[in-house]
Amino acid sequence: MFINSLVIVTLLISASISLAEGHPFNFFDESFDDFKECLQLNNVTIEEYEKFEEWENVDNLLGETVELKYKCNIKCQLERQPTKWLDDLGKMDLVSMNATSKNAEYITECMEKASDEPCAYAFTLVICAFKSGHSIPDYEYYDDELEAANELSAEEQTTSRKSA
Repeated sequence: MFINSLVIVTLLISASISLAEGHPFNFFDESFDDFKECLQLNNVTIEEYEKFEEWENVDNLLGETVELKYKCNIKCQLERQPTKWLDDLGKMDLVSMNATSKNAEYITECMEKASDEPCAYAFTLVICAFKSGHSIPDYEYYDDELEAANELSAEEQTTSRKSA
């Protein structure tokens, strides 16, 4: 029974991870308060951010031809994510990112051109991860599935104790 639970949990976790499709910032999962704080800290209005994030601007994003205040805003948002992509020195942490070896190789090569400026560096990391096809967990779905799996596991453990 317990082995079945582990298999189910593994499948649920695998199913909850999706590729970052469409837009480089689709994976951001900070609270709305954190989002607003990042905007305020970087002197970016909501209207400016919406324009910055529009599909029509994706080529500029992928080419990293955006103002520094937007790069700093992305760094701020990145630092508020459930999964940390930057280590204590502000450098990429491929292990924490759970990058596959193929994606890690691409990201590492892509980051060779990254600026030493912290905001530009973090922005480049997000863009390199997006271009690599790095899988980003759907945190809300993942949390729901993990909770369900934990409940299932607890129920099975209770059932197995009763039958023993």
